[in-house]
Amino acid sequence: MSSQFHKDLIHQYKTTCNKLKKIQRVFFKHFAPNVCEVADEFGSLAASFNNSLLPEYAALCYMGQGKCEKMIGNDAGEVDALLRAARTYRVAHNKQIKIKIENIYGDHLEGAFRCYTQALLKLPDDSVTKAAIIRELKEINPNVEIISNFSSPCHRIWDLEQSAEDSIKFHDYVAAFEKLTEIYDDIIERRCEALYPEVMKRVEITRLLLLCILQLPPSVRYDHKFIERYSSLGDTSTNLSSLFSDELFFLLQSLVISCQAKDIESLVEVRDELSHCSELSASQQLLLAELVSKYSK
Repeated sequence: MSSQFHKDLIHQYKTTCNKLKKIQRVFFKHFAPNVCEVADEFGSLAASFNNSLLPEYAALCYMGQGKCEKMIGNDAGEVDALLRAARTYRVAHNKQIKIKIENIYGDHLEGAFRCYTQALLKLPDDSVTKAAIIRELKEINPNVEIISNFSSPCHRIWDLEQSAEDSIKFHDYVAAFEKLTEIYDDIIERRCEALYPEVMKRVEITRLLLLCILQLPPSVRYDHKFIERYSSLGDTSTNLSSLFSDELFFLLQSLVISCQAKDIESLVEVRDELSHCSELSASQQLLLAELVSKYSK
């Protein structure tokens, strides 16, 4: 299919997402205008994306459909949409493996885990569907923890990241750092880093930017150990280098050293390089701008 057709589909997806956002802004308990209509649009778009061999976008549509079902209180519809999203993410993951796209496998598996675990929270312990979901989770990771109240990093990653984003908006950078560290430590303790490379990467970058902004003294326990990882320019002995491209890791090291030396000229140069880096999110770019502003005063 033509690239223009794909662009048109993506435009339709963005338009439908905007409709959902408008509904969410005016939504009240007994007032749900056009929610079912938007849910149907997401379902139709998901089918179109699947037919166009774009399962990653189909999964996003199913997640949008699930949000609509949640708004109208249709638990069964929400679970069904979440499971469709999880399974489609797995199709996207397998597609990437087949065509040998590197460094992004974990992103789709993370999406699948998130959808599976959100669906699990909607189901009673004795549900047949819940047992089936657990079996599918084990297909992704045979060592996933399955206990009576089901616990996995995915349960909390989304909530903690959103909470950290809220803390950042209110400039409570210590709270944001602690929430992101909780995610990082939980994944490390469970030894499931291979399933969450994208989470590990964005948490690591955001924590680094937060600490540079905070300018905490070396005596602060978590700051001291964390910053040491980036203190020697050119040293890639730390296993963190496996999270980043060589260029990004070097730029992060340069950023830390420029901050420690209070070398504003070098800091601005690093900022300019990082501003063109696609591996940094919009939120991280804003933190980077604030960091440079703070050191320039």
